[in-house]
Order: sequence, then C-alpha cells, then structure tokens
Amino acid sequence: MDTNRITGLALIFGPLIAIIGWFSFFAVAMNGVAPDDAEKFIAELGTNSTAIKYLFPAATLAFLLGVGGLGFIKNSMRGGPGHYMAGFGFLLVLVGSAGQLGETSLMIATAEAAHNANMAVASSMFAGAQATGAITTAISMLGFALFGVGILQQKNFSPILAGLMIIVGIFTVAGCLIDYESLLIPIGFLGIVASFIWLGVSLLTKKTE
Repeated sequence: MDTNRITGLALIFGPLIAIIGWFSFFAVAMNGVAPDDAEKFIAELGTNSTAIKYLFPAATLAFLLGVGGLGFIKNSMRGGPGHYMAGFGFLLVLVGSAGQLGETSLMIATAEAAHNANMAVASSMFAGAQATGAITTAISMLGFALFGVGILQQKNFSPILAGLMIIVGIFTVAGCLIDYESLLIPIGFLGIVASFIWLGVSLLTKKTE
C-alpha cells in the first residue's frame, strides 16, 4: 500500500470516526445535553466519567490522524506557489491541536471531579476547558483556512474544496471567538470533516498533481 493510499485512508477515516464517536456519545450517553447548559452538562459528564476517560483521548487521536494527513499534503506541495501558505496554516493547526489536548485533559478532569461530587472543582475545570478549547480550536481552524488558501494558490486539489476549507475554517473561528458553547460550532466541525474526507478521496483517486 503506497503513501498516498495510507494518507487518504487516514484523512477519511480518522476524522470520520472521531466525529461519529463525538456525536453519538453526546446524543446518547449525554442525553442530548449541550455545553450551553453548563450545570446539566457537568452532571452528565460525571455520570459518564469512565466512558469519557477512554472515549475522549481515542476520538482526539483519531482526529489527529487527519492532521497527520495534512502534513503529508503540505510536504507534497514543497516548491510550489502554495507551499508557504499551506506550511504556515499547518503550523497553526499543529499548535491548536496541541492545545486541544489540554482541553481534552481538562474535560476528563471535569468528569472525574463531577463523578466525585466535587462540583466546585468540576466547574472550574469546565471553565478552563471551554476557554482553552475556544482559543486553540480557533487557532486550528484559522490554520485550516490558510491551508485552503495554499491549495487554492497551488491548484493541487479542486478549487471548490479549497473554498470549502476557507469558508468553514473562518466560520468556525468566528463561532469559537463569539460563543464556543454555541450549537453552531458542530456545523463548522461537520464542514471540516467533510473537507478531510474530500482530501482523502482525492488522494485515493490520484487527483493530486
């Protein structure tokens, strides 16, 4: 199996598995409670603390497979007109992804504290997780949009795909900075995952230059 095929599969299945896992968990285990209702959300985290301890890191790792795929694409653009922009965008994605690991850790800590009925600590951890998540996700999504600009410059993928990456990246950045607890944020994540899948399919069908 060649590198293009491995990378294409990582781009498709990593983010897809992550988003399905996230949405399924929040719809079923969390009883549809969203972060905008902080008190109920923290209580549900405590109820599901054991599952969260394993699911959150696994979903984060799955999404990072897609980020690794972006690194391969960035390297394949070396010497082209879009390489600098894609490289800078990828750097921001990496910085944001590292920060999102901190958000994941704080969410696990929130669940543990809520499970032990230490709601004061849980509330503090949750506030920290939301603040960390808002900034680091915004950084990642800005990087994703800039990566799309790089692709648009280099023309190594469909310009429609590049446009999608730019639009959903900017949309999600705005959502993170305005209200990270908004139910509009998942719409941005769906667009990001769709972009990853499109990139992966393009690699598998050898549409890159």
